Amino acid sequence: MHDLKAATRLVYREYVRRGYVKPNPSELKLSLFHALPETTTFIAEHQEYGVVGTVALIEDSPLGLPMDEAYQPELNALRRDNQHLAEISMLTFAQAVRRPRTGLAAFRATQLLMAMHLFKVMFDYLRKCTTVSELVACFNPRHDILYEFLGLRRLGGLRPYSVVNGKPSTARRLNVAETERLAEREPVIRFFYQAPRPADVFANRLQLTADHLSELFVRSSSVFASASPSELAYLQQRYGCPLIEEADLTTPAPESPSFESLPLPQ
Repeated sequence: MHDLKAATRLVYREYVRRGYVKPNPSELKLSLFHALPETTTFIAEHQEYGVVGTVALIEDSPLGLPMDEAYQPELNALRRDNQHLAEISMLTFAQAVRRPRTGLAAFRATQLLMAMHLFKVMFDYLRKCTTVSELVACFNPRHDILYEFLGLRRLGGLRPYSVVNGKPSTARRLNVAETERLAEREPVIRFFYQAPRPADVFANRLQLTADHLSELFVRSSSVFASASPSELAYLQQRYGCPLIEEADLTTPAPESPSFESLPLPQ
């Protein structure tokens, strides 16, 4: 849980710095989607700086996906095509790693290396442990070149997105089945297929308990207090037990989800 909180705090601080979210006492960036048992957060750690990068994989569910708010027509078209969607969310890197003293070129190389390693582990996980057939992502246009480099194709144009304080976003997608064919001629996609991790590597991923949910989404934030009764009922159904004491919802206090951690090359 410590690394998980560190990851959501990293996202919060970077989002505040860029004006994507307003400051809050908890200093955590969490949403109801992070309470879903399928949501997995991947964390990159540096032996000096700690958690320096993170990305979350949010599988589609009756709650939808975060980017449905801005790109629901495009996502519904994929759903009608019987695609099992998962959203790449909150890809973030720490400033300490993104801006080394060695200059801009090294900063870009370090950021790209970290993104590739995070995506590689995420790709191993979704191929071995899920039935996801289509990856989708919604992000600030300034990051478009990174997602294009990672093989994602255009899904939708510029639209305001309240998740990042109304700032413009764009969207891309990646069909998982197509990547095997693309790997024959695209070096980046080929990298995702090299030395795949077996499914049992992910067997010990953190599974959120009722205590974890209460700590993250009640005591540390107001996520559950802001959720609708139907949303909470769905979560309770998924976990098969009462999530929290009903009285707890009235007293959120300041202060994700499953995660996999990987070391970065030093």
